[in-house]
This record gives sequence, structure tokens and C-alpha cells, in this order.
Amino acid sequence: MQHRRPLFLAPQWTLLRRDLLDPRGRFTGPQPTLGSMNVGQLRPVELVPTKPRRLGLGSGPQFSQAMFQASPTGSSGGLPAFELRWRAGAPSSSRPRFGAAIPMAVAASGPCAGGPRDILWRVLGWRIVASIVWSVLLLPICTTVFIIFNSFDLVHPIQWLTDSIDDLYSSYVIFYLLLLSVVIVIISIFNVEFYAVVPSVPCSRLALIGRIIHPQQLMHSFVHAAMGMVTAWCAAVINKGQYSFLVVPCTGTASLDSPPAQTCLNEYHLFFLLAGAFMGYSYSLLYFVNNMNYLPFPIIQQYKFLRFRRSLLLLVKHSCVESLFLVRNFCIVYYFVGYVPKAWISTAMNLHIDEHLHRPLDTVSGLLNLSLLYHVWLCGVFLLTTWYISWILFKIYATEAHVFPVQPPFAGDSEECLPKVLSSNPPLIIKYLALQDLMLLSQYSPSRRQEVFSLSQPGGHPHNWTAISRECLNLLNAMTQKLILYQEAAATNGRLSSSYSVEPKKVNSSEETAFQTPKPSQPVPSSAKTALFSSKLSTPDTSSTFGSPFGINVANRMAGIFDANICYASPQGPLLTRRGPRLWTSTSDQQMSGFSDLPPCTSVSADGKTVRQPNVIYSWIQNKREQIKNFLSKRVLIMYFFSKHPEASIQAVFSDAQMHIWALEGLSHLVAASFTEDRFGVVQTTLPAILNALLTLQEAVDKYFKLPHASSKPSRISGSLVDRSYKTLRFAFRASLKTAIYRITTTFGEHLNAVQASAEHQKRLQQFLEFKE
Repeated sequence: MQHRRPLFLAPQWTLLRRDLLDPRGRFTGPQPTLGSMNVGQLRPVELVPTKPRRLGLGSGPQFSQAMFQASPTGSSGGLPAFELRWRAGAPSSSRPRFGAAIPMAVAASGPCAGGPRDILWRVLGWRIVASIVWSVLLLPICTTVFIIFNSFDLVHPIQWLTDSIDDLYSSYVIFYLLLLSVVIVIISIFNVEFYAVVPSVPCSRLALIGRIIHPQQLMHSFVHAAMGMVTAWCAAVINKGQYSFLVVPCTGTASLDSPPAQTCLNEYHLFFLLAGAFMGYSYSLLYFVNNMNYLPFPIIQQYKFLRFRRSLLLLVKHSCVESLFLVRNFCIVYYFVGYVPKAWISTAMNLHIDEHLHRPLDTVSGLLNLSLLYHVWLCGVFLLTTWYISWILFKIYATEAHVFPVQPPFAGDSEECLPKVLSSNPPLIIKYLALQDLMLLSQYSPSRRQEVFSLSQPGGHPHNWTAISRECLNLLNAMTQKLILYQEAAATNGRLSSSYSVEPKKVNSSEETAFQTPKPSQPVPSSAKTALFSSKLSTPDTSSTFGSPFGINVANRMAGIFDANICYASPQGPLLTRRGPRLWTSTSDQQMSGFSDLPPCTSVSADGKTVRQPNVIYSWIQNKREQIKNFLSKRVLIMYFFSKHPEASIQAVFSDAQMHIWALEGLSHLVAASFTEDRFGVVQTTLPAILNALLTLQEAVDKYFKLPHASSKPSRISGSLVDRSYKTLRFAFRASLKTAIYRITTTFGEHLNAVQASAEHQKRLQQFLEFKE
């Protein structure tokens, strides 16, 4: 039975150019894309008998086949409870798009229509909106608590509660709620713009100062100071009484010679406004110093409400304590420089300062006003609480796990699939979410693991497994290369050797030569232990853009990716030879280090021959440069800013180790599950390469932890609102690596003796099999 296609707008070439079709009705030439068509090329067409379109509505064997491919593999009857909840919470991106072929607007907005910004919007768009909406909805509750504590009066409790209720229903409070809602939206937008999934670890005090005075950070501080002043103004007006207005009538008595002044400056109100600006700027300063823009992903998956409820009490406690310290710091600042803004505003607005109204606040007696200090502290608690709530909600929503389909429901919906996202160059947060989904998939979802192990039809190629395993191996090799470079830099006191190249080299894309392991007959260099130590391994792509949902990238999303020229500081210790203080390591130093053995007047020509040339000027410049460096290195103040902290350099090496941990766990769980679930043996072909990469990385990690300061654990601060788990990521990475190797060895057992590997790797593997590591 033939089906009839409904009347749509179709391009003219679909029916007129019969010469482009072969006898089977297929196109013989390139087809024009939708973006190259204009309105003039479209016209109504007649109804023609044809087969139903795969992406359209209809019935028939093709449609049922498409629905079968779109459905998840396996039955959900025997799945664990976590898998059922995991599938129930899956977004609509993994569901079949039945109406994708009906209007052209829907087809143009599909997954293939855009780039990284589109997938960023589809994954994070609703999360950003939901966090902002909840922040605004919780604002009336915070305002109610603020009004109740603002008019605190234990002597007259009934009058206290009555006045609080009256204030809540007043018109001016509703207006200030709308204004504070705008403030919360602006603060939330800045949270979205400045987030980072990789913490930025400055390796010296000078780098930290440079980060703070960066133009975009200065803009962040200026906006937060302005928003703090607006919040303080709203709080001062809600307070009523003597804090409400900046200009008040003077109370001084008139003399016979001069008439009394009509208006005077209310220093209490000015103190409120300046305190709000100071708190807003301090919040912005601590935001970057404490890496509050860093998004830590939860280890244990919980509901959003439970995560928020767990953080709420700690948030209020942190706000109260921090507001107390901020009020103390502001009082000190106002005592010394408070006269400057007071005199400037009074002169600019032609206001008088009435000392009969109250004592000047830039004195000790004036600052000992307990009522003023209480209301300013309460204003700070209100400001910090509302801002921290928006920050917490954004972190909770942004780090919520996202389900990426392993196989596309249809042929054109492959942009959001897990293998495609991992192998492409998406925004870094999308890659983190994809690796997190891979880790959860490998542990809790047998049905999705079957999709990873499946073969393509037609062809029978393991495209899913090849793409996923290749990306995981690239990440592990990148970490191996990073550790080698750090060890080389530590051995040469900060100078990078030219024997190791930082040029990334991806694993070959062809499936036949994607994973090659050295045969036992091939010699292994003893200097590098394995072939991978001297090869060019892949490094994280630091040039990739991290698209922001609202605008351009903000300082490369402040990712803090490891930079060899900044954080390759050599941890000084007794095992290393000190070569004198180094203030910086420039590229010219690295280039000239290769010629240090040549005489002062010897140069190298383009042909590689040594040619003696008079180079007196260059030698004089080099001597003066060294003299300046030696002079500056003896100055304590200069060294205070230029000296690099070994702990910060070590933390910078493992700043992005979270995605390597997920790659380790996901890859090892998939390999372990393949022992019983891989029906086609797709994992066994890449098992030698996986073991080779893991053992090579294990050797590099063992050598790294033998360096000074590498095994020292920083002090843990319990009960802190700011997450500092990135400081101990190296220990989590070492534990995950050893666990991953043990997971594979305990699953395969003695079968691993048949895997091709070098002699040293075979010996190391046997130690894992015998549980001697």
C-alpha cells in the first residue's frame, strides 16, 4: 500500500530536476542545504505517492523501525532502582522528535543546526533560569526575616510583631522587593558569566594581585559594590527612623548673626551606603581569592532540595560571621578615611554637618553606637544571605547530572550523543557533565552499557566504544605528559627541557590503528621506561572557548588551565640542587638554555655549523640582565611577591583532575563490565592499550609523589561554605588510578597474562594481580 505525502512547502528542485535522480530515486549529486535556500525556491507541490519519511509522522515498517531504534536497549523491568530514577529524570533530548520534519523552523533549530553554544543553551539554559527564579522567589522570605529582626524588641513583643506585619504589607516594601529582585538577577548573571569548572590557582602573590586587578575582575567588583550600595539603601529605608534619608533638617539653634542651615547631612545614612558598597566589594574580592566561581561536582548524587537544605544552615552561619568581620573592617577603614567622602558629599550637595544631631562617626566614640552597628551588621547578613543563596542555587543546578544518549534516536540527532560530545570540543562544563554521565553510566546502567558495546548497522563497527575509549585515553595520556613536564621542570629548577614536547597528539582516528601496543619483541627505552614517556602525548586544549550563555567568554571562563610558564615552579628541597633564586622563567631563557655550553662568541648557523662571531653587545646585555636579577632576588619585598609557593604549583598540576578521575572510573568500569556483557568483544581489542596507558600513568604518578611537597596534605577546614576540595585532588586521583587498575585485574585475573605488554608492564601487572601494590 502506497502512502501519500501531505502538502508541504518543498524546494522546486525536488520535482523538476529529474536528471539528478538515479533509477532508484536517489540523488546522484550534492544536495543543497537548508541554509542555501531562499523563499523564492519554495512553492506548493502536488501530492505524490512515496514512502513515509523517517522523521515524519506516519505508519509503516520504516516508522516502526525508527521507533525501535529510538527505544532504549533492554527491558526496564529488571533494572535497579537508581537506573529507573535515572531514566525517569532524563531530559527530553533523548526522546524521539516526531515532529522534526513538519515545520522547517523546527528542523532548523534541531541539534545539528548550531555549534557549542546551542548545546550549552540546551543543557544549561533551563538550569540558569530555574536558579534565578528560585533565588527571586526566596527573596520575600529573607526580607521577612530581615524586617522581623530589624524591629527586634523583647520588651514589647506584641508591638514588635504588629509593626513587622504592618511593614510587610506596606507599599514601599513591595517596591523595594522589586528593586532587590533586579539586584538578585544581576548577581545571578555575574555568577553565570564568571563560573569555572577548573579552579584558578595563582602560583605567586604577584599572580594573585594580577588576577584581582584584571579589568574584568574590576568590573565585577565595581558592579557588586554598586549592588551592595543599592541593597544597603533599601535596608536603610526599611529601617525607617534616623537611617532613612541622606538629607535631614538641621537641629542647631540659630544665632543672632547668621540664619540657621536648612538641611544637613545624615551621616548615619551615609555610613549605611558606604558599608553596603564595602561589603559588595569585599564579596567580589573574596569571590576570586577563594575561588568561589569554581563549580565542584558532587561525588554522591542527591536531589536538589536535599543539597540546598544541607547548605542552608551553613550559609546563614557563614553570612553572620562574615558580616561581623566586614563590619569590623569597615569601621577601621571609616575611622581613617571616613572624613573624605563625608566632606566631598557635603560640599557637592551644599549640606551642613550638624554635630548636635549625633557625634561624628569617624571617631571612636561615634563608632561605639551599638544600635548603628547592629543594624549595619543585620544589613550585611541580609546582603550576604541573599547573594549566597543565588550562588548556591546556581552551583546546585549547574552541577546536576545530565543524561546524554549513547545512540541517537535518529540519524540527524547525533550532536548531543555521548560519544559525539566527548570526541568534539564542547564547552568545558559540557565535557565535565558528559564525563560524569559516563561514570554513572558505567556503574549503574546495564542497558546503556549495552549501547556502548553495540556495533553499528550496517558495517558492524564499534563506533561508540571507539570514540569513548579514545577520548578517555587522550585524557589519561595528557595527564601523563603533564606529570612528566612537571618532573622535568622540578629537576631543572623551573627550566623546561626541550626533550619533551608539549604539542598535543591525539590517538589515531582509524579503528584499525587506533590502539597499538608495543609487542614484547620490540625494545623499550630504559630512559623513559615505556614508549609513551618519550612520545608526544595529548594535552588539554586550553585554547578552546568556553561559551557563556549570556555573552562573550570571560577571561576564558577563568578556567585556570595549567600553564607551564606560570606554575611549573620547582619545589625546593634537599634532594634538588639550588641554582639561585629565579624571579621568572621566560621563553628566551628556555631557548637560550640549549646554547649555554657554547662559548660567548660562538653562534650556530642555519646549516647547523658553528660560526665564530663577535657578540660583545649580546654578552654585555646578558650580564646586565643577570645582575639585575641578582639584585632583585636579594630584596625581601620583591621576593615576597615573586616567590612561587610549591603547594600552589602542585595544586595547579591537578586543577583539572576531576575529569581525569571520571575518565578513569568510567573506562575501568566499562572494561570490567565487558568481561560478562561484551558479546562482540569490542573491548578486548583495546585492552592492551588501556592497560599500557594506566600502568604508564601509575608510574608517572609514583615518581611525582616522590618529589618534595607532593605528599604533604594541606590543612582541611571543616564546616566551610567555600569548597576547597580541589586542593586535595591529587590524592583522590592517585586513589582512583590504583582502584581502576585493581578493578580490571580482579575482574580478568590470570587472563591478563595473555595481553601483549612490555616486560616492565607485565611485572607491574603481576604485582597488581598478587595484590602487592
